[in-house]
This record gives sequence, C-alpha cells and structure tokens, in this order.
Amino acid sequence: MKRALATFAVALAALSVSAAEQVLFRGGDAVGGVVSKVYRIPAMCTAPNGDLVAVCDARRNHMGDLNSCQPIEIAVRRSSDGGRTWSAPVFSTDWWKWNEREQWAASDPSLVVDSVTKKIFLFVNVWECRNKRGVYQHFVQESSDNGKTWSRPRDITSDISVPEWRNDAQGGGFIFITSGSGIQTKDGTLLHTLVRVRDGNALFGSTDHGKTWRAIGRPVKIGDECKVVELTDGSWMINSRWHDKGKDAKNRGGREIHVTKDRGETWTSRYDAALADSECNAQIMRVGNVLLFSNCNDPRRRARLYVRVSRDDGATWNEGVCVQPEGAAYSDMAVLKDGKTLGVIYEGAGYDTINFVTIPLSEVLK
Repeated sequence: MKRALATFAVALAALSVSAAEQVLFRGGDAVGGVVSKVYRIPAMCTAPNGDLVAVCDARRNHMGDLNSCQPIEIAVRRSSDGGRTWSAPVFSTDWWKWNEREQWAASDPSLVVDSVTKKIFLFVNVWECRNKRGVYQHFVQESSDNGKTWSRPRDITSDISVPEWRNDAQGGGFIFITSGSGIQTKDGTLLHTLVRVRDGNALFGSTDHGKTWRAIGRPVKIGDECKVVELTDGSWMINSRWHDKGKDAKNRGGREIHVTKDRGETWTSRYDAALADSECNAQIMRVGNVLLFSNCNDPRRRARLYVRVSRDDGATWNEGVCVQPEGAAYSDMAVLKDGKTLGVIYEGAGYDTINFVTIPLSEVLK
C-alpha cells in the first residue's frame, strides 16, 4: 500500500509539473531571422537582478555535435517575471561570421554567476570548421546587465589547459567544458568543470572574479560530462556521467562521484548505483543545507526526468519529484528570485524542444 501511495504521489507531481511546461526553443524556430533545425544543450541561471537567463545550442542544419562542421550559435532568452513570459531569442554573438579567416561554431553553453561583481559568465566550446584537426577551444563571454548583452568572446584555452592532458591535436582526446552551470564557492572562487571524454574530469576557475581563469588541482580518472558542488565542510564534489565500458562492465546505469578536500590535489572516488542514470548530462546544486540533483532517472533510456534531494551531502538521495515522465535528456536548474520556486530547463523527447517548468521548492524538499 505504501508503495502504491508513493507511486500515486509521484504521478500527481508529474501531472502538475507537466501542466506548467513551456517550450522555449523548438526545432525550426528562427532567431533574428535565422532558422535552426535543432536546439540542444540547455543551461540556465538566475541573474543578479533576479531575471532568468536561458541559453542553448542553435544547430542550424542538423543534430550533429560541434565537430560536425555546421553553423552553431548560442541562443539566449530572458524572463523578468519568474519564467511566465520570455524575451525574443537572440544570439550571444554570431559565431559563424565571427572570424574573417575561419568559419567558427560554438556549442555546449554553461553559465557561472558572480554574486559579488554581479556578472554572468557564459562559457562555450569552439570548433574552427575549416580546421579538421579536431582542436577544441574554450571561450568565455561576460554580461554585466543580467544577460541582455554579452562581451566579445575571449579565448581561455591555454589558460585552463590541464598539464596532465595532452591537447586534442596531439592525440589527447576530446577535451571540453561541461554544459550547464558552474558555481561560486563560499570563499568567492568561481568554479567549473572540464572533461576528457570517457577518461576523466578536472576543475578550472577564477579567484579574481573572472579577470583570469586557470586549471585548479589535478584531474581525476574515470568520468565524462560532470558538475561540481561545494559540500557542507567546504569539500568539492564532482558528480559525473558514467560511460558503460561494455556488457561485462561492473558498474552500469549509475553515476561516478569524486570528492576533494584540498582543492583538487587529491581525490576519493566511488560509484553511486543508487543514482540511476542513462549516461546523460545532469545537474547538481546546493540550496541551503540540501543538494538537488536533476537527471534522467533511468538506467537505460533518456526519459523520466527527476529532481532528487540529499540531506547528507550526497551520501543518500530521496525518490524525488518527476518533472517529465516521458522523453527527456540534458537538464539544468535554478532557484527563482522568490526563493520558493525551482526552475528546470531540459531537452524534450526526440530533442525537438527545449522546455521549462517551475516546481514549488516545498514540493521538492518534502
């Protein structure tokens, strides 16, 4: 009976959330007169003034990722009323025409907010489409007006390079900044994650409010797209997508967890089978004394998007609230200006849409 009641409660939560769903981007929509067939890879933050800022890939021609050598720009929308209405979409910059010598494309947007300087930082991975060597570069843009306008992109590739990882052009693998959201720690450090696909995770950040960026600590082996969160004792925890190594792999359908107590110099790692996951990018964040985690709560397929809660720094998680019971994929979260509402942005079924919903924090936390 208890299990039946719990299932019924989750179903009700899913119904109430789905009723408030909005489509922010849909394949075939135009941004400034430019039509993109596919919108993917969402990220979202609450700006210093309380506005919501949502960004994603605008993939002009097809579903292909950054290395498919197609025009990809970063689309931006904002909301000043808690996500009820949104501004018309614009591009953060015109990457396809940005450089006279090369055709460029940008992908995998991520956001970090500095609560001290009131700036938003937008990170992207960049591909020079006439350069087929496979060199991925990393750029950052800044906004001092809550996401309305963005600075000229700045190349920080060499600044955040991890010494232990060889550059892509030297056969060192696919290295990129994870899409979604980074954090600002209690001591003011801006902190974000780097990935070498299927091989490991690393940290980079800034201790001078974004004037300079650098790699922090040492990389940890095993990992893919990941997020970082600060724990109660000041430790940093990376929660990472796990790539199945084959049908005989010991660990399947969960998440890889890495914790450092010395700013990334040393790590302790474990596999968390309780966090069911379909090898998909997820989001983790701290809200007061709890952690929130959004992902596809399914070990096999990209579906059943949930938000779960941990009250013990990620040692255990509750069953969570169902945001979308059917198809979903990458997701991000932000607490709205009222402090009582959680906004969730995510890819819809078939990657046809980028969707947004709100959930009362009280529902998530109970």
